[in-house]
Amino acid sequence: MTSGPQLNRERSNKPETAAAQNPPDPSGQASLPIATSPRPRSSLVQALHFLFPLSSREVAGPALGFARVTWWIVPLGLLVGLLWAGVFRLTWRIFGEAGNLQIVPALSVVLLECLLTGPFLAMGLARTAHLLTGEHPRRDETGRRTPLSPVGTLVLILTIVCQLVLIMSMRAEGQWWPPDWRSHFNFMYPSPIYRPLLLAPVWGRWAILLAACIGRPGHDADPDTKALCNAMHPKRLLAVTILPLVLTAIYCSRSQNFLIGVIIGMIVLAVSYVVAVAMSWRGGGQTRQSLFATAQIAQLAFLALYRAFWSFIHG
Repeated sequence: MTSGPQLNRERSNKPETAAAQNPPDPSGQASLPIATSPRPRSSLVQALHFLFPLSSREVAGPALGFARVTWWIVPLGLLVGLLWAGVFRLTWRIFGEAGNLQIVPALSVVLLECLLTGPFLAMGLARTAHLLTGEHPRRDETGRRTPLSPVGTLVLILTIVCQLVLIMSMRAEGQWWPPDWRSHFNFMYPSPIYRPLLLAPVWGRWAILLAACIGRPGHDADPDTKALCNAMHPKRLLAVTILPLVLTAIYCSRSQNFLIGVIIGMIVLAVSYVVAVAMSWRGGGQTRQSLFATAQIAQLAFLALYRAFWSFIHG
């Protein structure tokens, strides 16, 4: 039998439990049960919030892991590339074909990158240069309100100028379709001037995963960066490399030579690897800024390599 004090204690706990689950409604109506934990974020929302941190406020819901988020990073880079190509196409029809002004379409792509998709990459490179060239490279001094040093400002200006010059240097040639079995997929072969615009953001976002794979997270890294670094491993990195490598091999294979695209991809990998290792070693680990800095370097490296191999790709 249950003793008197124990029975009273059990009776007193029941109203408290019910009140905790169903708090009284001031309107007098019966209230619905309240969930004990917020709804977890989807992997796509986590990927968008990581690549485009538009506000410092965290997205509602806990992050249950970044294993699925890694599969969205590279496709979102392809979406950015489609935006680049679309803006260039629109402005090229107005200013390029009619007025022979290639600077306007190139400037439109750079403005799109600076205003919408790329301030995090360019500013990440600038703030990383500001931090790594300072006296305390292992201390977090790269907040949004922290003024850039002269080195960081110079890196930011050079990044924008280099991107503009590289896009302007792409020659506007006519449509080219492969003469072999690939001619059945002509809709997948845009004009040569649009191909680097499609591929550069893909390699840039892929470099984020490379840097997260080879470097440990820093002590001042945010939780999402730590989760991404912990989720990445060589096997997953190899899987996400398939999309950019295959697209590059296809778009750089005019004379049935798929090695040109593979060579470009390997050079981008080597450059990104060296940059990521140097930043991780100098800064004491990876942060979101250093991941974005590696992405910006990879993006510029791909544009430069595509322009360097232009004669081998398009004759």
